[in-house]
Amino acid sequence: MKFNYEKLCRSWKWEIPNYYNIGRDCTDKHARRRSHRNKIALYWENEEGETQQFTFADLARLSNQMANALRALGFRKRDRLLIRLPNLPEFPLVFLGAMKIGAVPIPSSTMLTAEEVAFLLDDSRPKGVVTTPELYEAVEVNRGQNKALKSVLIVGNRVPPGCVSFWDVVKKGSAHLNVPETKANDMAYICYTSGTAAFPKGVVHAQRALIGHDPAALYWQALKPNYTVMHAGRLNWTYTLGTGCLDPWRRGCSTVIYGGEHDPKKFFELIAKYRVNVFMAVPTVYRQMLRVADEVDLDLSSLHHALSAGELLSEGLFLAWEDRLGVELHDGLGMSEFSYYLSNMPGMSIKPGSPGKPQPGHRSLLVDEAGKEVAGGHTGVLATPKDDPGIMLHYWEKPKDTAKMFRGKWFISGDCFTKDEDGYFWLVGREDDIITTFGYRVSPVEVERVLGGHPAVHECAVTGIGVAEDKTITAAFVVLHPGRHEHEKLRRELLEYAEKRLAKYKCPREIVFLESLPKTANGKVQRKVLREIYG
Repeated sequence: MKFNYEKLCRSWKWEIPNYYNIGRDCTDKHARRRSHRNKIALYWENEEGETQQFTFADLARLSNQMANALRALGFRKRDRLLIRLPNLPEFPLVFLGAMKIGAVPIPSSTMLTAEEVAFLLDDSRPKGVVTTPELYEAVEVNRGQNKALKSVLIVGNRVPPGCVSFWDVVKKGSAHLNVPETKANDMAYICYTSGTAAFPKGVVHAQRALIGHDPAALYWQALKPNYTVMHAGRLNWTYTLGTGCLDPWRRGCSTVIYGGEHDPKKFFELIAKYRVNVFMAVPTVYRQMLRVADEVDLDLSSLHHALSAGELLSEGLFLAWEDRLGVELHDGLGMSEFSYYLSNMPGMSIKPGSPGKPQPGHRSLLVDEAGKEVAGGHTGVLATPKDDPGIMLHYWEKPKDTAKMFRGKWFISGDCFTKDEDGYFWLVGREDDIITTFGYRVSPVEVERVLGGHPAVHECAVTGIGVAEDKTITAAFVVLHPGRHEHEKLRRELLEYAEKRLAKYKCPREIVFLESLPKTANGKVQRKVLREIYG
């Protein structure tokens, strides 16, 4: 069937039941179906080649046992559970099991320091933590300061004093779960943002959030029941957990989780081994895979398409990947508060450099400060009706911050765009990333897109740097491809390159060469850090 964007948008209807539970939807309904109960839901493999497989019946049974184990430990509805695990099968089992009883899992990065863990414990006040012996120390040093923290479950053979074995507790839990159904608007999980605030904010999502992912699952991932999908990222990130596990499981698809160290060649091997149909990653991973593609001789014919999100997908990378591997990268854009809402979708024409259009169902448009829709070609902030089921409930215990995101009938994303005559959105930048220099407003994303097209540039970030009182210049921070070291020559060359492609007021005044760019644990460039260091 031909992809008819306008018709799909007109015909979309949200159907949100009164009662709904993510954990049950992803497991129990499939375990009851003869066609799916013995189907592999999860393939797991690590760098040593160890493998595990779980059917949908396994996921249903084990998540029920996990849920009952938590109930035995005193967990009730709305009690929080911090997940501090690497990419292990236990991660989704904990996540699903907690939600089945209305408890609230909180995924967290294994890269967090003890100080950062302390903040999460103080802010969310979880009743329990699930972690490994190797990652326990950051929890241990903070246990005495957190009266709410009662239980620490350890995934691994070495159980520190004061902790309990994860599997010992789970195996004691009944595979039969009898608890009241959660409502669709009940709190389901919390994910902490890596935004521009001094401290992360807890984004509270409802159980209905997974239904809110349906437009992405249907039209960005374009999932089919027989598909196998794989995400290269870490499960603590909602982009990975959502597109890599929850969305496909809602539809009865199989998923692949890699539990080893980051390895571009290994990603190719797993795609071939498990006949992956949809692969997902950030642009940095695609660049790394492209560099080793000539060293790989594998059958990748199963790969239907690939998704990119998390940072800007340059036109050069899009074209190089398609030319070398014959697979289109479908760029998308989202945020912790609203998952993924803009994308290029299989079946529609792609304009490289644009994250595409609002997915059918997400009735997003661009508005000005007064909340009025802006005319075509003008910059506006992306707004979506606040009753969209994919949008967060609120920030955890931060009513003022929550109020800033909801203005009248709109949820305001904070992402600024222009829209062209064909309805494609073009990212200008975050409201707080827009550079005001010499009276002009400059999009850092536009400048990054241009500089990223230079053959010497591996990646770059652009931001405004205060050089004197009331004086800000546009500065570009550039990471070169390996082997390029002629900084002075390249500085002049990049400035000239920009001047030929950008209005004079948009051109960077300064080029700074770095070995790497500061990024969050999820791979997002931190322009704020560059401003703080170089301002």
